[in-house]
Amino acid sequence: MFQTLTPLQETRAYREIFAEGEIEGKIEGKIEGKAESLKRLLDRRFGTLPGWAEERLAKADSDQLDQWLDGVLDAGSLEQLFTC
Repeated sequence: MFQTLTPLQETRAYREIFAEGEIEGKIEGKIEGKAESLKRLLDRRFGTLPGWAEERLAKADSDQLDQWLDGVLDAGSLEQLFTC
């Protein structure tokens, strides 16, 4: 007769959406961490980064950041590193 309403937080749809958002947040956090680490290494190796390099870092995905992290010790210049 009387139906009780299920709180939103207890619904399956809410939990699935929340879980997806949590995963996306973790992925974004890892990408930001890689970019910050790479920027720190580049600052130490080549000095203050020019705007174009900062922009490339900001737009890079995880795979690209990994490539640059792998090449940072071998690159002779920023230009050389960013052409990988």
